[in-house]
Amino acid sequence: MESFEVQNLVSVKGVKYSNDGTVTLFLSDKRKLRIALEKWSELGQPLNKSLSDKDQKILEQESCFTLIRNKMLSLLAKREHSAEELRRKIKQNSSISKTNYFSELLERCLLEMQEKGFQSDNRFARQYVESKLANKTHGPLKILAGLFNRGISKEQSNLIINELGHQKLWLKKSIEYLEKIQKKRKNLSPQVLSQKLYHQGFTWETIEKAVEIFQEMESINDE
Repeated sequence: MESFEVQNLVSVKGVKYSNDGTVTLFLSDKRKLRIALEKWSELGQPLNKSLSDKDQKILEQESCFTLIRNKMLSLLAKREHSAEELRRKIKQNSSISKTNYFSELLERCLLEMQEKGFQSDNRFARQYVESKLANKTHGPLKILAGLFNRGISKEQSNLIINELGHQKLWLKKSIEYLEKIQKKRKNLSPQVLSQKLYHQGFTWETIEKAVEIFQEMESINDE
């Protein structure tokens, strides 16, 4: 008597539609996969039909993409992020990043966010520089390093820093910083003052002028 190998066929046994444009699929093997409604429609909504290995792989990938997309939207809703920041933060989510196709899906999601205007490195960089200029006594070199660490190119960073900042502003900020530290510690030498400005990311040209002006101001106050 001829015997036949019994295959474990998998099918979608139920579907739950959500208001956020996704659907949750309940598979016959007890898995739950959440994918975009648009992708479910593209697949022909194969409810109660046997799924091939290829179909199952597509559903798994789309479910992972939905997780990445939701996480990315959540991060962008809190504040602007650079693309590199998003990559780093989402990769920290081990439940998502373990999949073999994670990197490909992450880049696909980033492209979608950029095409829809949800993410922009240029917009992030401008906001980053503006916040540092408004709230911090950081010099241009420190701001440049901060942007570079967040994946913004040196060329793009320099363009924005030069547009929003200027020599008079850096000089003003450096003198304000010297006044701030001098209140805490009196009679600091020019060398110490210069070092502190250097660590704040000011250029040597600005540092020399700032220390000179600051010492003149201090000498006038002592008279």
